[in-house]
Amino acid sequence: MPSTILVGYSNLALYSAMAVFTIAMLLFAFHLAALGPVKVERSATKRERELVGAPTTTPLTPAPVGAETHSGECDSTPTEGVVGGDDLTASPRARKLAGVALSLSWLGTLVLIASVAMRGLAVMRPPWGNMFEFATAGAAATALAYCALARRRNWEWLGIFVIGPVLLTLGLALFAFYTEAAELLPALKSVWLVIHVIVAILAVGIFTIAFSVGVVYLIRRRREENPPEKPNFMETLPSSTQLERTAYGLNMVGFILWTFTLIAGAIWAQKAWSAYWTWDPKEVWTFVIWVVYAAYMHARATAGWEPRKAMGIALAGFACILVNFMVVNVFFVGLHSYSGLK
Repeated sequence: MPSTILVGYSNLALYSAMAVFTIAMLLFAFHLAALGPVKVERSATKRERELVGAPTTTPLTPAPVGAETHSGECDSTPTEGVVGGDDLTASPRARKLAGVALSLSWLGTLVLIASVAMRGLAVMRPPWGNMFEFATAGAAATALAYCALARRRNWEWLGIFVIGPVLLTLGLALFAFYTEAAELLPALKSVWLVIHVIVAILAVGIFTIAFSVGVVYLIRRRREENPPEKPNFMETLPSSTQLERTAYGLNMVGFILWTFTLIAGAIWAQKAWSAYWTWDPKEVWTFVIWVVYAAYMHARATAGWEPRKAMGIALAGFACILVNFMVVNVFFVGLHSYSGLK
């Protein structure tokens, strides 16, 4: 029988993690607000002085014979506030807010992992046997992946775009998908529950971060093409080219993991139902997701395809993931009807 004490502690840890994530999300929002353009004085290149009409004369004293000259090198003429990630600096307040927000994100992630672990201990099985447990485990994987990447790559600017969806997922898990702790259905009692579902959770976590980066990329590119009169924190973020490459790399990792998920699911289906493929709604949508992301990979690698259009396919792939989780699991009846909501 499930341990009601551990289930209670698990739920308490989940509420605590949500409270910590809420504070972290607010601090990430304040961090972005504090990232408004800060004018810095730096040396202007000859090309920039030509663009603004500044004099481009050479020094009055002649250069020594044999000395090399480089027209693109900087001299001492100052210029201010050219919009761009390299020309804008974060204020001490913004850096402090980012550090505290990331620390709270780590705390919330660890508390959430503890909640997932206690749920598993309460029922003595892997804690992803229904939609509630999958949602909380997926949120934990997403938060952990973000915290690790943010610490290594200084991705504090992405925090609100990741912690926000994580918090929303936990809210849905508690108030829409909550299921009482119980034993597994016979078909789920397999080692493939660990292999297949863990990889699926990791894939969804990576896809979620890639989705967030993709949305930021589209906004950033639009602002680069139509520069605003009043720059804001968006102009302090990496360039659209860098964001697009980052999203592609994340989607590639997620796609590899999802491919393994699809193969592992087929192997598990053969062992459980004596058939690798049964056209079950869950199987079909898992394959649809794989096809959409495969189309994105192909479009991204095909010459002539605009990156923005390819990114649209990737975002459509994430929409398919949401449909697979929130629609197929609830409203479609099949061999994978393990949501716990019916």
